[in-house]
Amino acid sequence: MGKPLDGVKVVELATYVAAPVVGRMLRDLGAEVVKIEGRGGDAWRMTAMGMTGTGDDENPAFDIFNAGKKSICLNLKAEQGKEVFFKLLEQADVLVTNTRHQSLVKLGVDYDSLKDRFPRLIYATLTGYGYEGPDCDAPGFDNVAFWSRPGILADLMIDAPGNYPMNTRGAMGDVTSGSILFGGVMTALYQRERTGRGDLVTMSLYNAGIWVSGGCLMMAEKPYSYPFPAPRFGNSNPMNLPYRCADGQWMRCTVFEYERYADKLFNALGIAGEIAALGITDMNSLMAGSEQAGPLLERAFAAKTVDEWIGIFKALDIVCGRLSHFADVFEDEQALANGYVQSYHCLNGARRMITTAPVRLGSQGALAVGEPFAPGQHGEEILRGLGYSEEETAEMKASGALY
Repeated sequence: MGKPLDGVKVVELATYVAAPVVGRMLRDLGAEVVKIEGRGGDAWRMTAMGMTGTGDDENPAFDIFNAGKKSICLNLKAEQGKEVFFKLLEQADVLVTNTRHQSLVKLGVDYDSLKDRFPRLIYATLTGYGYEGPDCDAPGFDNVAFWSRPGILADLMIDAPGNYPMNTRGAMGDVTSGSILFGGVMTALYQRERTGRGDLVTMSLYNAGIWVSGGCLMMAEKPYSYPFPAPRFGNSNPMNLPYRCADGQWMRCTVFEYERYADKLFNALGIAGEIAALGITDMNSLMAGSEQAGPLLERAFAAKTVDEWIGIFKALDIVCGRLSHFADVFEDEQALANGYVQSYHCLNGARRMITTAPVRLGSQGALAVGEPFAPGQHGEEILRGLGYSEEETAEMKASGALY
């Protein structure tokens, strides 16, 4: 059986992470994705190499968002370069870009300039802050637009002497935003099957940050005015907090159904009598008495190791887990069994592990990771497919339209 998006063609005019995530997911589902890079390639290539301390032939931090695509390095300011771009769009189903709107307008490739010329094209854009408002043209990266402005960093920080906001890493906000935009692109493709027309699909980093923070925003809204950052114990559910265990590792249980699980948990921890002595009989009284109950759980968890507690709680069907480290995932049998991470090879042949697209279809299983590529590696192949001769390709190189 072929892949669901076999035959779908995508043009990616994008740099860094958020928009390329869309291309990576579409490609893994079978689409052909042509990535247009500038001179020297996507700026993320260099940033990504700094994350791993490797050269351009071993760049998994770039490959994770781009593997499997085809690359051509075009100068869209040159007439011939723009001509190639338009020829690609003639065959394309989807255009994905995070180029700033004013730059797209200047090049004449914004949505309004293209929608009539390519009426079936799905035009997907990822911006920092959206198309309206005072910051619609402002540049944005996820650490500011996704993490900072929606309140995540400030309100989830324990603001105490010596503490500081988390230094967000790994483009998690970008990946979240791109994954949401991917869903929008798929919706637009489905709509086109019914109407025959393309559409503009857009997403912003700020919008994604607000969306994932929706529960917290609601709690902070008047009249609820929940205080952030929340105190460790203080009108909270102490059965839903991390605790340090005897081996120095942290773990967390999550119990929301008091009547079903609380007695099991308190008996396993050996504190049922002390909890009862506090007059705690339901979730309301537990939360009201959390400043007294919390330290009881804290002391009890410290008596056994994480592995010991996990064995006990799993037998009681209580949701629990250790606070793992990123590096632990590559040896996690659950991640490996489901293909959430896969082995792949870098350009230099080095074998590394890479995360897979989080989409599963029964007919497909885990989606295979594609091949890494150098900047412009597929340029001549792409031009041949568009009908350009070797002489025309050489002329474009000489004129600076093709890097």
